[in-house]
Amino acid sequence: MSPKAQPSPDHDADSMRFEAAVEELESVISRIESGELELEESMALHKRGQALLKICRVRLETAEQELKTVSLDDKALAGEDPGSVDSA
Repeated sequence: MSPKAQPSPDHDADSMRFEAAVEELESVISRIESGELELEESMALHKRGQALLKICRVRLETAEQELKTVSLDDKALAGEDPGSVDSA
């Protein structure tokens, strides 16, 4: 796939699933590591890889925040102090 044919990172950030981003990122890394690319294609793939990495980080941060919120909600429902930290 030519780098010009790839979707824009801004569009991906709104719609790309985490698993799809990881899969594409792994593919980008493999292609770059193969050493068989021309400089321009290698640079374009590197840029794409950076965008994919950003998407993955955003998805993980969002999931982490949602889990913290759910955990606090569960503690509140159980009558526990939501500010306390479990040592488990």
